[in-house]
Amino acid sequence: MSIVYTLKKLVDPVRVRMEEVERKRLVEVGESEKSEEEKYRCRVCGLESKRNEYCPACLADTMETVSQS
Repeated sequence: MSIVYTLKKLVDPVRVRMEEVERKRLVEVGESEKSEEEKYRCRVCGLESKRNEYCPACLADTMETVSQS
């Protein structure tokens, strides 16, 4: 465990608990199924991708989930 995790747990224990539940659900369901369902869009340039790390065009952490409507 990192010190950041410990600090997050002290500051916002409810959110950390929710993240742990989500992480366990992903392990049960499988990461590949989740990534097939969700798409991400860059907030700056609008590029859509299945990956949520960094926008390849902007080279920034600006990806957000696209709403499924």
